[in-house]
Amino acid sequence: MMKIKMRVLSWFLSLICAIRTEGLLVRGPAMPLLVQLGASVTLPCSVDTPIPLHELVVLWMRDSGSLVHLFLGRESRPESQSPAYSGRAEFFTEEISKGNFSLLLRNVTTEDKGMHKCVVQTEQESSEANVTIDTEWLAVTGADVPVFAYAGEDVILNCSVDTHVPLGELEVEWMKTNEEIQVLLFMEGQYRPESQPERFRGRAEFFSEEIPKGNFSMKLRDVKTEDRGEFMSIQTENQSMQRHTYKNRVFPIGI
Repeated sequence: MMKIKMRVLSWFLSLICAIRTEGLLVRGPAMPLLVQLGASVTLPCSVDTPIPLHELVVLWMRDSGSLVHLFLGRESRPESQSPAYSGRAEFFTEEISKGNFSLLLRNVTTEDKGMHKCVVQTEQESSEANVTIDTEWLAVTGADVPVFAYAGEDVILNCSVDTHVPLGELEVEWMKTNEEIQVLLFMEGQYRPESQPERFRGRAEFFSEEIPKGNFSMKLRDVKTEDRGEFMSIQTENQSMQRHTYKNRVFPIGI
């Protein structure tokens, strides 16, 4: 009976060892991270059970092999970073002992687009998680509520574009969506009033002095009953021979 108990105990201990040896699971995000150029982003990486710092090594690497950051010997090692990440990538140091090895990446650039690998090593095992960064050039914001006006009043439909794209490569148009009518157009660095239909000429306009600041709001003068409906601002830009389109919120005008 004693021999059987010893065998069971030995089997149980070996099972625990096997679980510990093969059980390191590093968690990353399920989806790519969409980040605006120039912004900061947190690259998630964690384990469920904290790892003793004396046996922990964490490497953040690019798919190209460049070292983004390193934690070794109980401390982060910024001196080991590739020059492109110096001063831009850092751990949340107080979180590492809790099993959180996420990385803060500042001032995201086009070169940051792609796969980043979080490799976690202990004395017995190693595991990793991948984090993919995708960059966006435009961030478009507008109003959250419908705009109401009396006939004959003037209204402003807000639209702001936060972008690193030169104005000459940016195209912005305002559409009356329920009628599929182009109301305003900015293209090739210029406002194009000749593209307006007759009913909006002299009534719909950009704030020209605000365009360099990314403000593409539209002022609609002398609102008429036929203006009732939905207006949408649409931004497009060409990058790497691909055309990207961003649609802003819909602006219903009620009269």
